[in-house]
Amino acid sequence: MACLVTRDLVIGYGDIVVVEGVSIEVEKGCLVAVVGPNGSGKSTLLKGIMGLARRFSGHIYYQDQDITLLPPHTITRLGIGYVPQVNNIYGPLTVRENLLLGAYFRRDKAGTEKDLNEIFNIFPELARRRDARAETLSGGERQLLAIGRALMGRPQVLLLDEPLAFLAPKTALLILEKLREIRERGLGILLVEQNTFLALENADYGYVLNQGRCVMEGKGQELLSDPSLRERFLGLPKEVR
Repeated sequence: MACLVTRDLVIGYGDIVVVEGVSIEVEKGCLVAVVGPNGSGKSTLLKGIMGLARRFSGHIYYQDQDITLLPPHTITRLGIGYVPQVNNIYGPLTVRENLLLGAYFRRDKAGTEKDLNEIFNIFPELARRRDARAETLSGGERQLLAIGRALMGRPQVLLLDEPLAFLAPKTALLILEKLREIRERGLGILLVEQNTFLALENADYGYVLNQGRCVMEGKGQELLSDPSLRERFLGLPKEVR
């Protein structure tokens, strides 16, 4: 059953439309990837879902509740976590302090501490540096911290905007390994990513955006093997070798 659904969503900034009529679904325990060329509206789609971009028309549903008109802080409290591509940690604060910020609206102190320890179990890389200032972390560690902070809000759906950008291949694979582990815990994940190969190889389902519209959708591996898609929209060879 889908826990996050958009229907004919039109999103933009000011009077400019960027995303036109996009419909997607994210089920619990599934990783859904949104890929496509630069400027195709991928990041804007996430911002629209979170209430950070203008929603011209269409609907957004979370667990059958229409959240189209809700503000970002309410959407977060309902159970949708969001990890933006940049400015996603607070450099002067420690790793532990950053994680606790993700639980700012929670009042269950015991539960918060329990979840903090669980985050350190999932991300031992962060546990080792829990008292270090976030600005001293590597690029990969910063992304892990941003993901961990979002998880501290106990979301049911996690939205990630290009978490693999500018990372070394080994680090990108580590991030994907962690996302698979999070998915196995029952969370729905909506991943916007420029690295088409890695995103679709790890996705249960994928959507391809081009010029603000969804031009194709299907299982991740099926999309990767589609000749026309590979050449026209992804800039990849027609044949998989």
